[in-house]
Amino acid sequence: MHGSVSRAELIRGRMMPAREVLRPPHSLPENAFLDQCDRCDKCLTACPTHVIRHDAAGFPRLEFGSASCTFCSACAEACPTGALSQDHADVWNVMAHIKGNCLSFNGITCRACDENCEEGAIRFRLMTHGRSLPLVDETRCTGCGACAVICPNDAIDMRQTQAQEAVP
Repeated sequence: MHGSVSRAELIRGRMMPAREVLRPPHSLPENAFLDQCDRCDKCLTACPTHVIRHDAAGFPRLEFGSASCTFCSACAEACPTGALSQDHADVWNVMAHIKGNCLSFNGITCRACDENCEEGAIRFRLMTHGRSLPLVDETRCTGCGACAVICPNDAIDMRQTQAQEAVP
């Protein structure tokens, strides 16, 4: 989740907002998804890249650290409850976000993410002192996570770019 810490979280000693949970493509809006998903794990077993894992409550979420999403729709096809639905899903609005620990930004030549991005969404702008600024082209990034998988410094997070909206 994006945003500030609630008063209840502050009282409980949680100073940071909860980390955003990314649901698989074809997910219904979050509340509807949580209501309809029965945690049967059929989407997990159907996923050919195994990018779908459990969140803390046992619901499916995407974990880009070891795999990327090919958008094959196998998860939605396997979902018996409709929590993942090709017809009524949220708009997929996930994009790569490059953090400050990127090796290129810190003067170490690395272009692993750029070389692994089939869409050509990551480019580097040369800076002073041998550094390069990594840039993500929002119009090209599909949110597949292939760049996050290959990054040797865990410098790429996949994040929602805006509040999710239901598709009519």
